[in-house]
Amino acid sequence: MKLSGARRGRRREHPIACSAAAAFAAGLLLAACSELITRQSFGSAAALLTGFTPRAVAEAAFLGLVICGLGFLCRSLFAGGLLVTLSVAGLSYANYYKMLITSTPLYVQDIKLITQVGGIVEINEVSMGFSLESGAAAALMLLVLAGLFYVSRAFRPGLKQALAAGLASAALFAALFCLPGSAEAWFYTPLGCGPESMETQAQINSRCGVVLGLWRSIVVSSQEQEQLQPEPDEEELLLEQARTWLEALPETGTGTQPNVIFVLAESFFDVTQLPGVSYEEDPLSDFRRVCAKGVSGKFYTHTLGYGTENIELELMTGINSRFFPADEMLYSWTQERLKTVSCLPELFAGAGYYTAYLHTFNDSIYEREELFTAMGFEDMYFSGDYGEIDESLAGADEGTYYSAIAPRLSGDYYGDDYLVELGTMLYEQHAQEGPVMLWLASMENHAPYYAEKYDSYDFPFEAELSEEAAGGLAALTQGAANCSEALGKLVDYFSGREEPVIVVFFGDHRPGLSLVRGGSIYTELGMVPEEVADWTLEDYAKLYCTDYVIWSNEPSLLPAEPGSRLNSSSTLLGLEAMQLAGIELDEYWGMCAVVDGVSDAWNWNFFVPEGGEPCFSPYSSLDNDELDIIRAMRVFMNSTFFGTDGPDFWDIFAVTDKDTG
Repeated sequence: MKLSGARRGRRREHPIACSAAAAFAAGLLLAACSELITRQSFGSAAALLTGFTPRAVAEAAFLGLVICGLGFLCRSLFAGGLLVTLSVAGLSYANYYKMLITSTPLYVQDIKLITQVGGIVEINEVSMGFSLESGAAAALMLLVLAGLFYVSRAFRPGLKQALAAGLASAALFAALFCLPGSAEAWFYTPLGCGPESMETQAQINSRCGVVLGLWRSIVVSSQEQEQLQPEPDEEELLLEQARTWLEALPETGTGTQPNVIFVLAESFFDVTQLPGVSYEEDPLSDFRRVCAKGVSGKFYTHTLGYGTENIELELMTGINSRFFPADEMLYSWTQERLKTVSCLPELFAGAGYYTAYLHTFNDSIYEREELFTAMGFEDMYFSGDYGEIDESLAGADEGTYYSAIAPRLSGDYYGDDYLVELGTMLYEQHAQEGPVMLWLASMENHAPYYAEKYDSYDFPFEAELSEEAAGGLAALTQGAANCSEALGKLVDYFSGREEPVIVVFFGDHRPGLSLVRGGSIYTELGMVPEEVADWTLEDYAKLYCTDYVIWSNEPSLLPAEPGSRLNSSSTLLGLEAMQLAGIELDEYWGMCAVVDGVSDAWNWNFFVPEGGEPCFSPYSSLDNDELDIIRAMRVFMNSTFFGTDGPDFWDIFAVTDKDTG
């Protein structure tokens, strides 16, 4: 029954068209917000909004279609917009803070660490300020949501209309961004970011934006799972050659089982080599003293400013992610996949060694304990476990325990001196039982780096730096100096032991050294451009490189004459340590040794031939016989991890313009 005078809500015309227009407008505004967060520049965000560039259109279409699809299917454009806005905000802020701390963009694999975000924030909170630009982006996102809320109320479509529009949006999204070759053909390839692009993630993000940059990683990675390119007879020939190379490897047995001590030195590198910095006194005198009696050199790594566990896993497995379709982080792999190959601690344990892992922080970020135990470590010790090593702490309640070790803090973390003290205690407790392999992971020189990190500084320097950068460099220098001193104490301790001992000391990666208002200490020193997307091969080679040294109280156990300089890398140093210890190599590690004979390092930014300088790829420096080793290792890795199906690896088998030009 219709009552006279009753009021009806005004029915809006064209609800689908108006909602779609609002969604695409919201997508463009969210793209501008992401740009504002990423670049911390109002000008860049405004240019994206007003420029009507292919990137702006693509980002608006990508985000707008997702908002439409979700919004129409649940009949609430606001609900769809809320999910998209939270995703854009999360990815953009995560990318910004990761770049701020590490000078490295967000990778898809990093999303795995979302459950450890509390621990990540805990150790980096000093570096994680909230700028005016970041605040403005957050405010604009709230306005976008408010607008979508209004449109949801004013232009709510009927059920059948909404369902049809939602399905149409999903179909259009799939056609534009998901079908093989679609997004590459009309967007990524014209921008120079197609599936065959050798651009870094930072360069791709610069051209496509953070959201579409990450999406490109997902789509391209999924499309690279193709059949092997070599014909079966060629593959068999490569494997036959590999058997010949394996048989030609020299014997590694020494007749002794030396104790092996790995020291992962957090963010350690030779700070005296920074350009434009002069020290009154050498802060690394102990490190240099050890190098004079050992074998040292450049240590090429796969990350900058973060990813310590990835470096650990590369050493422990020998797996080079360069042989995979994307620059995968091994910490994103499952335990089962990592254990496809025999692991370094497992091989030491199988040879009769006691194996233990000791870290001067908790296990809150990478959750190493379960994985590393499965990989062969008999015992695992973190900051709450030192009472199992130090008898003076045994049986103490939690309050007494942490009060007792509080004086061992140096900077923001437990000092490297304390790590060495605990390491030697642990060694003495097990050395009489048989050979020992210890992995000591330091934390003192971890970010953040700021003027107030230490109460006093022992190594003044001169450099043309801003106040913030000078304070950060002072903290970095003190941390590196304390690490060097701790290494000296460790070597002095083992110098007095009769049993043979090998110490393998290495910096896991360089610190990011980013500054709050943009740039980094590296850019202020003129080492690299401020925009990571503008870095060259040579820039990456400078910053993806630290230092290492192998020392032994038996010079015959060194890989070369004392005082020699040899390059190494995160995928080769573990192998080299096993060879020095006389650990028998299986077929997989034997192939790693063959590759070691022609290359010092290879990652997605550069290749280093044995004893040579960084270049673009193996084709830039290796002859055909040496390239066969790389080809064979690719086939070997593919058959190990993928079976008969695997990536195309076009970049290994095809000569590129950069190789010939």
